[in-house]
Amino acid sequence: MQFVSGAVAVLCAAVTLSACGSDSGSDDSAESGELTSVNFAMASPSWNAGFAVMAVVEAEGFYEEEGLKVTTNLFPSATQAAQQVAGGGADLGLMTVEPVAIGHDKDLNLAYFGSYWPKWIYSLQVPAGSAVKSIADLKGKKIGVTAVASSGATFARTAIKLNGMDENAASLVPIGAGAQQINAIKSGQVDALALWDIQYQAVKNAGVTLTPLPIKETADAWGGGFATTRKNLDAKKDVLERFGRAVAKAFVFAKANPEAAIRDLWKLHPETRGSDPEEKALADGIKVLQVRLDGQGFDDKTLGRIDDAAFTRSLDFMASAGLIKKFPAKDIYTDEMFTAFNNFSYDDVIKRAESAG
Repeated sequence: MQFVSGAVAVLCAAVTLSACGSDSGSDDSAESGELTSVNFAMASPSWNAGFAVMAVVEAEGFYEEEGLKVTTNLFPSATQAAQQVAGGGADLGLMTVEPVAIGHDKDLNLAYFGSYWPKWIYSLQVPAGSAVKSIADLKGKKIGVTAVASSGATFARTAIKLNGMDENAASLVPIGAGAQQINAIKSGQVDALALWDIQYQAVKNAGVTLTPLPIKETADAWGGGFATTRKNLDAKKDVLERFGRAVAKAFVFAKANPEAAIRDLWKLHPETRGSDPEEKALADGIKVLQVRLDGQGFDDKTLGRIDDAAFTRSLDFMASAGLIKKFPAKDIYTDEMFTAFNNFSYDDVIKRAESAG
């Protein structure tokens, strides 16, 4: 999830990358028995409960049900995931909105075909009882970030600048992740945090109550999702629809039985289990997963749908920050596939989830 100022130069280089994985131009070379091979680039340095759905889709066999054999590779940032897709090293990727938007004017030729983060995931938050009530109150304060070049750090600078202050009006303090973040905020080393949604939930799981600072520019903005090349939107449409449907099934499964979803994550990626007692580890994991399930479109069966107004708000924010030139949202996304994503029996998947151990 890298929202960094150097993304433009990096993305430019991506256009000339040679393929290091499957041939994105042809399904014929991607066959393994009756299954179509798909290389999937996921923008995350590690697995965690925020990606439990992407473990469910594998653990419960939903890829295979859709005739797919998916190989998932992790990349530390959205920029690097975008590079892989643009260069042919992956058929599709999961990434936040910035790299595709920034790459629009650089002939990256990527487009989103399905949603995963229906809401903007970055925010600025302060401990309960803080005297900081607005962005303006951050002047002279210390803001905790995972790293000074992180997405949250760049978001903090941008939010401060958009509120009429110098972007360096507050100090950015790298506090890493996990226990380091908890200690920094509890001990008063920082006055505020600039993280993303599931990191905040992890902080809350540790007993820290937080209050978001209002940032109107990103209210109701879209966060990101599944992207591929413009060429693949046509050449691999059927594969993309089957992939999206497999993920939609996993979302329905996870919502119906979040405990089973977390156990699927632990099964495939034991390192995510942690050292807490099982009951606490499950409860904390489910809270993080719930952040990802909120607002997905279960009730009206629109899982994976990209909202044009929300996408446009994301682009407006990036344009106001000087990261992109304004262009129509439809230049980098299609909403033609979400109906196919939801073309399965919700009831059958829910029954399956409810009977899972």
